[in-house]
Amino acid sequence: MAFPLCQLRRRCRQVLSQPLRSPALATALGGVLLMTPGAARAIDILQIRLPLLQEDFSVRIAELVTPDALWAGNSDLAELNRATNGAYALRLQELLNHPLPMQDHLDAPMARQVELILKRLIDVDGNEAKVLDSEPVQAGLRKLMAEGRQATLLNLLQAIPGHKVSIRLDRAAMFLRQINQNDEKITALLKTLPRLPAAPSEALGRGPFAITTRVVNLPPASEKESLEVTLVRPVGPPSMPAVVISHGLWDSPTSFLGWAQHLARHGAPVLLPRHPGSDISQQAQMLAGNAPPPDPREFLRRPRDVKAVLDALENGQIPGAEGLPARGLTFIGHSWGGTTALQLAGARSLQATLWQACKNTNNPDRNLSWVLQCTFLPAATGASLADPRIVRVVAVSPPQALIFAAGLVDLQKPVLLISGSSDIVVPVHPEALDPFHLYPLDRSQLVLVEGGTHFNLPAPASSDGGPLRALLLHWVKGTSLRADTAVADPAGRALLLVPRKGPVPANR
Repeated sequence: MAFPLCQLRRRCRQVLSQPLRSPALATALGGVLLMTPGAARAIDILQIRLPLLQEDFSVRIAELVTPDALWAGNSDLAELNRATNGAYALRLQELLNHPLPMQDHLDAPMARQVELILKRLIDVDGNEAKVLDSEPVQAGLRKLMAEGRQATLLNLLQAIPGHKVSIRLDRAAMFLRQINQNDEKITALLKTLPRLPAAPSEALGRGPFAITTRVVNLPPASEKESLEVTLVRPVGPPSMPAVVISHGLWDSPTSFLGWAQHLARHGAPVLLPRHPGSDISQQAQMLAGNAPPPDPREFLRRPRDVKAVLDALENGQIPGAEGLPARGLTFIGHSWGGTTALQLAGARSLQATLWQACKNTNNPDRNLSWVLQCTFLPAATGASLADPRIVRVVAVSPPQALIFAAGLVDLQKPVLLISGSSDIVVPVHPEALDPFHLYPLDRSQLVLVEGGTHFNLPAPASSDGGPLRALLLHWVKGTSLRADTAVADPAGRALLLVPRKGPVPANR
């Protein structure tokens, strides 16, 4: 039978006012759930807020294993489920056992999307705030991987030490539905796009140049810290202009040495600055409690870092780079480095009504990259930071739609925008497809990487240069892309070219 909503609400309050029964059911947990610090105590009860009702219901975790277990249970939620003739059981199972969106590398920079999701879906008491910190969440994910268990909301909660949490299913329903809808749109879109052909072996393999690598420190300029730069260059005169590669948040140049080595072996000297205010060492200091999160002013400091490198190159102040031309350069950036690439290409952070959405955590357009973009806003400036020494840029997975909502029309350089179809940190639809159609230059192009995530596109030194190596080499040579341009790795991920003007469905 189904209760009228007013009667159901009264019943909810009656149930909530009653003591919970059968504490012996806790033994069914087998000690797998949330331990309090220093005690072998597993969580017994979750508080769940259901969509529409906006009431908190108690439920024993053992009752969440199957719909039958919830039907037979005697918690608040079990009674509500029976009162509504089982209406909640299947929905709860779908939500709690839905795979959490994961990326490949738990230790990768910005591989904190699951933590952000948990903090969006779960409420904790003040004295339990550390339950959702990086260390316990990452430890829980590794535990699930070691046991061969899927990373679902329920399984992950069973692997994180703690005491008590409240799950916000009213938020979870919307969030997971949004992910599923985006996945469906991207899957349908990929079927309509041309796949770029396989690159010739000479573009995929090692080039003819021997290379050298050295790390140098530029003398401090206006900033207090010196700027570390890794130089990877061909031995002898280069055959191509120089390239600068910028890492993302909490990353370092080492994650991109595969790109640098591939380009250098084909004749392009590569410089990789380490951005000290937002690199991997800053993350370590922050997690240790010795430093705050990156300051919003890093949004402007990063382009200054790059300009300092170019100034030093131009003035012959980089050991090993003397004589290299400092103009006609290509700039490549990943994640936040991709945002820097767009700044140096002329994108401006003009005041936009969309910025007001940062105040609303439940905004339907919100995605995980907004966490970073909203922190930029206090430092945003409408001034152009375009550098005339840079003639082409590559932006790989850049957060851009919010911070440049009104300023992408000011791009001055050709941009190769690259996005992974499975990236949930900087989602392809709102952060690549939609912004791309605001780019003013026909020379700018968008390539989607099938199955690409936020972390499997860069290439460290131990790799062969990764799935983008021939594509990056092609762009650095100063040539554009066509549907028949051969730049894909036949043994890697498919690369798909998005038409400049095509029937790309809007996300908002």
